[in-house]
Amino acid sequence: MLNSVRNTKGNILLQILAATAVMSTSFYFLTNYVIGQRQQVSKTSNVVNLRFALNSAMDYVIFGVRQKYCFSNDNLMMNDLGAECNLAHTGSVERLIMSTEQENFIRQLVNDGKNVGPMEAGALTQNKIRLKTIVRLLEVDKATTSHPLFPVLNSLKSVRNDKGEVVKVAAVRVTLTRNESINLPKAGREVYVDARADLVDSLGNATPIKVGNKELTLKSQIVIYPREVGSFALLIPQDLYMDRSWDSTMNAGDVALHKFTSRKELAGSSGLVFQSPVFVNRNIYLPTDEAGDDATADSINYAGVTFADRVYMGNGDIMTAKGKYSPRNSGQMGDRFWADVRTFGGFLKGVENDGGLDAGLIYLADKNKSVNVDKTLMQACQDMNQQQADVTSIHKSELGARMVSAGYNRADYRLYLSNWNYFSRQSNALMVDKTKWGNGKVDVDTFDYNDAVVKLILAVGDRTVEAQVPRSGTVTFTPEVGSAAFELSLRNKIKTSQAAYDAAVKAESDLTKSLTAYRADLKEKQQDLAAEMAKPVKPTSTESGTSTGTGTDTKTETKTETLETETKIVDSGTETGTGTETGTGTSGTGGTKIDYRDEKLVAELERAISDLKKLISDLENNKIPAQTSVVNLASKQLDSDKTALNTYELQKANPPKIVVEVSRASKSYYFDKLDLNISATNVKNMIDKNGNYSEPYLGVLAYDSTYYKSNPIDPTNVNSKLMGYVNMTFSTDKTQLNFPGSISRTPSGSSVQLTESNDLEQMMTECSKAYGTMTSAAFGGAGWDVSFAATARTSWNFAGADSSKDMKADPALAAFEFDNMNIDNATFQVRSIVGKCVIKANSTFVTGFMTCDELVIEKRSSPLRIIGTFIVGRMKVDPSAIKAGINWSSIYHPQATRELRAAGSPRILRSFSGADCNATNNEPIWHPIPSIKAVADRMNCNTISLRAKADPFQWTAVDPDCGIAAGTTASNTTCKRRLVRFFVVEQSREGGI
Repeated sequence: MLNSVRNTKGNILLQILAATAVMSTSFYFLTNYVIGQRQQVSKTSNVVNLRFALNSAMDYVIFGVRQKYCFSNDNLMMNDLGAECNLAHTGSVERLIMSTEQENFIRQLVNDGKNVGPMEAGALTQNKIRLKTIVRLLEVDKATTSHPLFPVLNSLKSVRNDKGEVVKVAAVRVTLTRNESINLPKAGREVYVDARADLVDSLGNATPIKVGNKELTLKSQIVIYPREVGSFALLIPQDLYMDRSWDSTMNAGDVALHKFTSRKELAGSSGLVFQSPVFVNRNIYLPTDEAGDDATADSINYAGVTFADRVYMGNGDIMTAKGKYSPRNSGQMGDRFWADVRTFGGFLKGVENDGGLDAGLIYLADKNKSVNVDKTLMQACQDMNQQQADVTSIHKSELGARMVSAGYNRADYRLYLSNWNYFSRQSNALMVDKTKWGNGKVDVDTFDYNDAVVKLILAVGDRTVEAQVPRSGTVTFTPEVGSAAFELSLRNKIKTSQAAYDAAVKAESDLTKSLTAYRADLKEKQQDLAAEMAKPVKPTSTESGTSTGTGTDTKTETKTETLETETKIVDSGTETGTGTETGTGTSGTGGTKIDYRDEKLVAELERAISDLKKLISDLENNKIPAQTSVVNLASKQLDSDKTALNTYELQKANPPKIVVEVSRASKSYYFDKLDLNISATNVKNMIDKNGNYSEPYLGVLAYDSTYYKSNPIDPTNVNSKLMGYVNMTFSTDKTQLNFPGSISRTPSGSSVQLTESNDLEQMMTECSKAYGTMTSAAFGGAGWDVSFAATARTSWNFAGADSSKDMKADPALAAFEFDNMNIDNATFQVRSIVGKCVIKANSTFVTGFMTCDELVIEKRSSPLRIIGTFIVGRMKVDPSAIKAGINWSSIYHPQATRELRAAGSPRILRSFSGADCNATNNEPIWHPIPSIKAVADRMNCNTISLRAKADPFQWTAVDPDCGIAAGTTASNTTCKRRLVRFFVVEQSREGGI
């Protein structure tokens, strides 16, 4: 039996050893698997960050090319504005993409003594007018949150190699090179540029970083060609409104497209469809969507307009009547794209903002009479932008405050930042930290639960709470009144005082009971004494008696008993028989017995009565009054403790509240001022955890561009002067808070006075206005500094009536009607400027280049096709025309070519030789030696031939390239030959990771 047990134990041990071996092996292989997976996750994260950084940098560069940036040489790659962006700037995109024609024209201008602005040394003699390449660095550690690429640059700080070591990325090195290869196809003014973005480990190193055997680089080939006015279907000088009736009263330059009550009114029609780009100089107003997510199309206001191609804006925003447009549920399905917007057909190819107004359009609509660019202002704007982007300059900024008004338990402050700094919206969700707030409450009420601009810190005693607030919001702080421990101490005090009071009352009751007992005993003793004193005094002889023979026997017997100190006299009573007998104690003959006074008993009773009177007197005059005082004191203490608890319970039921409201002092996107309103209620109930009155303070931390997602970019270099405290004090009766006139730098420090010298909103407005008056937001008047914008109507007033000889008339043609024009009889019209253009109801096919002070599309029931470009000052489109359907494109739309070949008699597009333009041509377009006839036919059969009918429509802006400068006596027209706006097409993008 013992051997069997031992064998069993051995088997179990072997099984355990085997299991341990299996588990160890499993852990070994599992560990390798986990480590491998972790490395893969880390590698994937690195790849995502690197690709995102390189592609974002390339996108930024392409955007700068499109905007004709002068890339700054300060390792930030910002856009140098104003006078700095000239022909001497080594980062000028305009110099890079300049054509040979432009270069030669500039040489001629210089030779003629014309002003083209500063030029690089040796520009004329060493062919340095046009740049061959631009090299710029974007330093990772130098950018702040104001820089467009800050998030991706910040992500480069966490890149690691396969060994988990941090890969030092010092900068993004950007190289733009003009590609002059003869192998690239060219047909006109297009320019090819090779763009390259490299991640480098030091500012002086041109070799890209390698991760493994792959270089961290990205290459792109882009083609740039002019964005001609004729590329647009419609150009609007000011705002486009789609949220009102078509016949609303509009300002000059504004256009209203009819808003229907619902899509149902269109009866299935596609409405007005722009197949080609549309240009709007300022804002676009969409109908407001106030319906719920489950609303049907029949219950939502709808503008029957669809922008099938891209919409370009000078310098404006997408708006609604309530402000800037924002989707109902950003990013969610059904609300992700412009095509998903329920109030109109959508921007199907998106929206692009030029960043600067077309000043020529404004003058063309007669909106302004004169606009001058102030270079001093532009320098100030440049300095402001530089200070906002440079972390060194931003760290000099301070948060200041001044009291605007004050009242009972309230104060209103104006917060402001110095040094052109502004409140920067953080991209994370609002955070509230109540870990040190006890059981207090915090309620944040705002329409935007992201994008905090300040952090509020409220302290009451040693309890603090932090809450982030966006540019508009209200925070209600409800501090905890006292504490559970403080309440328990109050209740314990009541228990103690109650016990003391009960003991005092009991002691008083015991004394009262003793007094009652003594009084009863005294009364009894007094009665006994009186009875004893009523007895006769005992005579000398002690016994006598009398006896008769009458049969009556009377006997009186007195018996004396002594118990302790008292003597009791007992009367034995009387016996009566049939006879009569009388006896006394003295007679001894059977007569009457007499009960005599007991003097010893009398003395004992008198002594007892005297003692009782002393006890009663002591109780009545000393002990009971003294104990009553004890009871009163105990009762008063008990009432005081109960009152304290009741007061605390009332304080808990009515806790203090401090309401802080934050609002923008202006509606501008960038703002350096905030309104801070503080109000308090139930101040007298503001006690700390120990029940003591505690004066609160409110800390305000301003987030600027040195913060990212509510955290400082550099935790070792935090600007402490962005923090300010409103230190409040109690009034004498503790019912009111006193507010300081400004903020302090510490919770207990004195107020600091910071001069409110800057007005960022005004500066931004002036700079924006200055940008808007410039030919380009990047270049401005710092080169070809002659502006023809003020004389735009003169430049565009070139095509009136065919027989007109009066070219001084403005407009050149008072009115023009497209009357009964259809695809069979259509002609390509070039009219500029026309006072009133009318498309009659009987016209179905309209084509041409038109500049109209007013365009009217009359009421109609048949569809309308428009091919061409219209510049309008005002436009009225009858809603019935939208219901009938309008298909509008420029001449460059692919379908337009085939339609124009079939339109008109003779055809609008027809060959030089008379051959059918739609016939198959076997001669390749790339033939090295094409025939003159083939070239002519190819030219005439395509819409490019229509460009020759109106040179101004080949300009890249309505702001004239040719004209007569305002304020001069010159009568001759001069040209700048300056390309202002471009289409930028990225043909390829490839990288090493």
